[in-house]
Amino acid sequence: MTNIRSSGFTSKEDLQRHLAELEDEAPAEDPRDERARSEDLDAALREIAWLRKEVMDLREQWTKIEGRTEELPPHGTHYPWLRIMLLAATTIALGKLVERLRLGAAGAAAVPMITGQLERQLR
Repeated sequence: MTNIRSSGFTSKEDLQRHLAELEDEAPAEDPRDERARSEDLDAALREIAWLRKEVMDLREQWTKIEGRTEELPPHGTHYPWLRIMLLAATTIALGKLVERLRLGAAGAAAVPMITGQLERQLR
């Protein structure tokens, strides 16, 4: 099995020499001065304050939306997605029926009307 860390070097001395060169090239300290770091910190704090304000605004909007949904009258079902799924399945089934019976354009035009009637009855 090869040593991944030393692959590409013929000997340990080559590896040590390469690591020493990398260490010499690397700066000991961050080249940026204290002022630049302070500006970055201030910008980050402003961003955090802005995000907190956005979260507060979104929470406020959420409570308004929740209040509106509680005021809505019930439509007989607590699962509106079930009604949508039922209507979609009915449309598909009627479409397949029209296709099998070969009713043509008149039958295809009747499918949306029948589905509309079913939707009104489900409300």
